[in-house]
Order: sequence, then C-alpha cells, then structure tokens
Amino acid sequence: MLILFSFLMANTVLISCLLGMTIAFYALLRRVENCKIPDRDLPFISVVIPARNEEAKIGRCLESMLAQNYPNFEIVVIDDRSTDKTAEIIESYAKKDNRIKFVRGKDAPDGWVGKCNALAFAVGFASGDWYIFTDADTCHQPNSLRDAIGYAITNKVDLVSFVPLQELGSFFERMVMTVLLSSFVLGDAFHTVNDPLAKRAYAYGQYIICRRRPYLALGGHQSVRDTIVEDHALGRVFKEKGYKIAVADGKNLYRVRMYMDLDSMWQGWTKNLYSLIDSSPVHLLCILSSLNMTVVMPFINVLIVASLWISHPADHFTPFSTMLVACQFLMLIVWFRLTAEHRTGVNPLYFLTMPFGAACVTMLHLHSAYLVLFGKEVSWKGRRYTVNTSKTIRSHRAGQETLENALSSDSGE
Repeated sequence: MLILFSFLMANTVLISCLLGMTIAFYALLRRVENCKIPDRDLPFISVVIPARNEEAKIGRCLESMLAQNYPNFEIVVIDDRSTDKTAEIIESYAKKDNRIKFVRGKDAPDGWVGKCNALAFAVGFASGDWYIFTDADTCHQPNSLRDAIGYAITNKVDLVSFVPLQELGSFFERMVMTVLLSSFVLGDAFHTVNDPLAKRAYAYGQYIICRRRPYLALGGHQSVRDTIVEDHALGRVFKEKGYKIAVADGKNLYRVRMYMDLDSMWQGWTKNLYSLIDSSPVHLLCILSSLNMTVVMPFINVLIVASLWISHPADHFTPFSTMLVACQFLMLIVWFRLTAEHRTGVNPLYFLTMPFGAACVTMLHLHSAYLVLFGKEVSWKGRRYTVNTSKTIRSHRAGQETLENALSSDSGE
C-alpha cells in the first residue's frame, strides 16, 4: 500500500511540474502590441507563400493577405509543382490584383527538400526590405502584417516567428493534436530562444519574418536545403551567426489549419516528429514516459483508487490516495484549459479523449523514429524522402553512388 501511495505521490509531482512549465510558457510568451509606426515609416515588404496541392486552402490565405491594412507590400506566391488546381487558383487571384506575383516552381534538385527549393526560387522575385514567409494553410487577421513588422522593428530583431492559433476540425485532429501541440510548450517553457546568449534556436515555420540583407548573406533557404525541419534550421543559422532571433505570440495575428484528415496528419507528423526532438532516443524515451505518466496514468489511477475503496475501505492510505488522484485531475484540467489559448474548435469534452490522444501521439513518435532509424522513406504531398538522424534528407545521388560502389566491389571480388 505504501508503494502505491508513493507512486501516486510521484505521479502528482510530475503532473505539477508539467503544469508549472506550462504556466511559465504562457506567462513568459512575448505579446505582440498594436503597431505605432506611421505608414510613411513602414518598409516595403514581400510576403512569400509556397503552395503545393493546397487547392482547399490557398484561396482563403490569399483573401486574408489582400485584406491587410499594411500600406506597402507585395505577395509572391509560388506553385510548388502542384497536381491539383492550386496553380489555377493562384493565377486567378494574380489576374485580379497586381500585388500578387504568381511564380511557377521548378523541380527540386537532388538533395533539396521541396519547400526549401520553392522558397529559394521564389525570393528571386521578391523585392521587399523584409521577407515574410507564411504557409498556404494560414489565414491572417487584417492587422497581421502591420503588427508583426511593428514588433520586429520595435524589438530590433533580424528574424522573428509567431506561435499560431491552431484550427482543429476533424475528430482525430481534436483528439491527437490537442495532446501533441500541448506537449510542445514543454520544449522551451522559458523561451530561451529569445536569449541571445542561449544556444537554443528555432522558428515557427507557418509565419517567419526576417530582414532581407542577413537572409541573403547567410544563403537563405539554400543554407538549409536538405533539412527536413527547415524552419528550426533557419532560426539556428541566424542565431549562430550572431543575428537576433525571437519568438512571439501570434494568436491575434493568424490561424492555421495544418491537416484536414487522419492520413495527412499522420504523414505530416511522421516525416519530422523524430527530427523535432533532435533524433535522440534518450529524448524519445523521456518524452513518451513523461507524456504517458502525466496524461494517461491519472485515468488509470481512478480505477486503482476505485478498487482501493472496494478492497481496502478502512485503510488510512485510501482517502489520501483519492485526494492525490483528485489533485492530478484538477491540474490536468487546468493544463487543458491553459493550452486551449492556442487552439480553436475543441469542445471541453475532448478532455476525456486525452488518454487515447496520448496513445496516438506515442505511436506517431515511435513510427517517426522507426522511419529514421531504419532508413525508411517518409512521404509528404507526393514526395518521398529518406531522413537521416542528422535531420537532413539523404541524397538520391549519394545513395546511387553507394549502390554502384557496392556492385563494383562485388564484381571485383
């Protein structure tokens, strides 16, 4: 009985740490104020949007961009070799508004991630003093560009990205991504990314703003061309070269619908989830054990406590165990409510699906790790990559040369 009580106590402490780190994340997350810079002093900016097979979302994105209250900007939209009607939709908008430049993408060279290739090509058509990279599945508030640029200029940063408001529509999005996205806040609870002296560097790829000059000086997306998590890599390149980067709250600037169904969500996360945790088996073990102990175990503890009341109702540990489990649930509810700040479309009753969501997140992590560790291909929007533990994709040419060398060696023997 004492062992069980000690376990429940340790479990409660772990959940309190989870809650404490989450509170720290939201307390320390930098807010974006309304821009106070006069129109005449705002720079000309280029919004660069890559789009591949986004016929269901690109129209909404462009509509939101055209409705911006920013006085001086252009939109460079590149169709990244889409196989659906994305290109036709972009072209129709470009014909109606001359602020839109429609660019047809080219096939990615060997060793390039498709998105990096598209962005590296698209910036050749951009002429702004600042580049804004945003995804086709985003939808921006009318104040988005003005307040984002205002934040960057006021805080004198060279690159800044913004935490999005996540739109969750389908059942599996709500069940799985509620847990997955909530767990991400623990990756940098104290926002050390904003500390110039700290090594940690990353960016939220859905919405990145950077100065044109350092971006081009560092090689832009060509410098991260083979990196599967290119947004994190770009932030790291900036910071390692001494440029100032930052992350701020973007929930009042834009929202994003990353995936529409289970299949796209599974492919999207398995392609880079293991890379997001630095391709580390130790990190994987820590994340999965912590996730299941904090999200799944309290629901199991309810059954354990119920059995105690049946088998040991007179034991003095039983009421104390009950109070511990009640505290666990109270903290989980607060955690669920806090993390709701950056998601929409989720009914509070989805709290009850969290153990199943955690189980799915566990499978996502394990599957992503399996694909990397065993050299299996990941698939995303019709493209296939083999991701290394260095978080880069394997060159097909290098693989072919390895095969040719092996065949030559066999024939020589």
